[in-house]
Amino acid sequence: MLMVAGVGLLAVIGLSPALRADRRAAAVLGAAFLFFALTHLLGMMHVTKQWESLAEALRHKLAAEPVTAEKLDFAVTAPHPSWIVPFHLAFDAFVLAGIWWLTRPKAAALA
Repeated sequence: MLMVAGVGLLAVIGLSPALRADRRAAAVLGAAFLFFALTHLLGMMHVTKQWESLAEALRHKLAAEPVTAEKLDFAVTAPHPSWIVPFHLAFDAFVLAGIWWLTRPKAAALA
């Protein structure tokens, strides 16, 4: 979802000459994207905590059958936040840099 929103936002700005020329609109869109990205990251962290709780409950339920628990462990283990946060922040920085690059003032053409 984050990537769809980020790439979509860059596409809209890139395809709209009016948005590329309006720095104030770019700032508003950048702030809106930051808000969305923050709420998305917090949601991802919450989902990961829920996922880990459910995986632990499943492991406990399957503890009587260790072979089955070991086979399913790879499928039910939640990703560690160290895999989620850096990617999220890097993509957020990419989108904000893209907004800045697309809306930066262009140098006047030499006549």
